[in-house]
Amino acid sequence: MEISIENIHKRQDPYQLFLDHFKNDLTRKKYTKILFRFLKLIPNQIYIDSKTEVPRNNKIETLANCFVFLAQKSPNTARNIISAFIEEEKKLVQRKAINPNTVPNHVKPIKVLLDANSIPIHWKSLTSMFPRGQEANDRGYTREELQKLLDVANSLLDKLIVVLFSSAGFRVDAWNYFLWKDIKLFRHTNGTIKGGAILIYRGDPEQYYSHFTPEAAKFLEEYKEYWKSRTGKFPTDNDPLLRSEKSPITRRLNALGVKKRLEKLAKRAGIRGILEEGKRRHAIPLDHGFRKYFNTMLRRAKVNYLDKEDMMGHSVGLEKHYERYNEEDFERFPEYQKAIPLLTISDSERLIHENMELHNRKTELEKLNEEKTRLIEDYRKLEARTKRLESISGQP
Repeated sequence: MEISIENIHKRQDPYQLFLDHFKNDLTRKKYTKILFRFLKLIPNQIYIDSKTEVPRNNKIETLANCFVFLAQKSPNTARNIISAFIEEEKKLVQRKAINPNTVPNHVKPIKVLLDANSIPIHWKSLTSMFPRGQEANDRGYTREELQKLLDVANSLLDKLIVVLFSSAGFRVDAWNYFLWKDIKLFRHTNGTIKGGAILIYRGDPEQYYSHFTPEAAKFLEEYKEYWKSRTGKFPTDNDPLLRSEKSPITRRLNALGVKKRLEKLAKRAGIRGILEEGKRRHAIPLDHGFRKYFNTMLRRAKVNYLDKEDMMGHSVGLEKHYERYNEEDFERFPEYQKAIPLLTISDSERLIHENMELHNRKTELEKLNEEKTRLIEDYRKLEARTKRLESISGQP
C-alpha cells in the first residue's frame, strides 16, 4: 500500500474536492449546475480588488478554483459576495420569479464548495437573510387524473410508468437505477399475484424497499412479454427495467426519458396545459405528483407512520437503530396491503382485487371451519373414549 503523489495533488484541487463530496451522480450534476450559475455572476473586478487570480476562462473548474482562492485569502469578501447573491435572490422572490423555498437550495452548493475546502464562513448570519418560506401549494395526482393518463396512453410502456410510479412512490431519479432483479413478486397460495416489492437505489447507501400493487405487477408481466416480442428473449436480471424504444439495442430509458413521456401524456390528458398568467409552476408536479399521491393514499389507509416513511425512503431518526425489521423478509408488506385498494387506479382492477380478497378471506374461513370441525370431531372421539374407559374401570 502506498499513498501516491498524484492522489495528494488531486486532493489539493478545490473543484475536485467539491465533486468528491457527492455520492449520487444526479445530485452532483444538479449542484454543479446551480454553483456554475452563481460563479458566473461574480464580476472580475472583485478578484482584481482582492488581488487574487482573475479567472482566465468561463469554465466551472476555473471559476470554482478562483473563488475558493479568493475565499481563502479573504473569507469576509466571500461572505459579502454570498450575501449580495442572497439579496438578488430575494428580489426574484418579490417579483414572484422564484419560490422563497428555492433560495436555500441555491446557496447549498456554495456551502458545499467552501466546506469541502475548509473555509470558515459564518453561515448562520447568511441563512438568517433567507426569505420566509411558504407552504408548497402544489398537490399530488388524484385517482381520476391517473385514470386519464392511462386512458390516453398508447403504449404499454407508458401505462407501466404511470402505475408503477404511483403505486411505489419513489423519486424520479430512481428510474436510473432499476434492474429486473430489483423486482420481487408475491403470490397467494393459489398462485395469483398479491403485489410485489421493488428495491430502490440499488448499490447506493440510501437503498431501500418499497412495494407495488397487483395492478402494477400485471403490467410488469405484460411488459416482459412485450420485451420478448421486440428482442426475441425475456429480459435478464441485469437488464434495465425500462428499455428505450428508440434504440435497436437494449438501452435504459432513464429518468429524463420518463419525464419526457409523462409530459406528453399529461398534455394529451389535459392535465398539464399552458401556465396561467403570473404563475411559474403547475398545480401538479409532473413526477413528484406520483410520490405525493402515494403518500396521501398510505395516510388515508392508516398505514403505520414509520412503515410509510421507510417505504418512501425517508429518515426515521433514532427509530431506525432500534427496529428489528429485515427488509429482505418484506415484513412491511402487510401494512402496505391496507393501501392497495386506494392505490389501484383502474376500476376493473380494483374490482378484481376486491373479489380476490373476498375469495381469499372465504378460503381462509373455509379452512378455519374445516379445522374447527376436525377439532370438534376429535373432541367427541376423545370424550367417547374417556366414557368407555370410565365405564370399564367402574366394573367390579
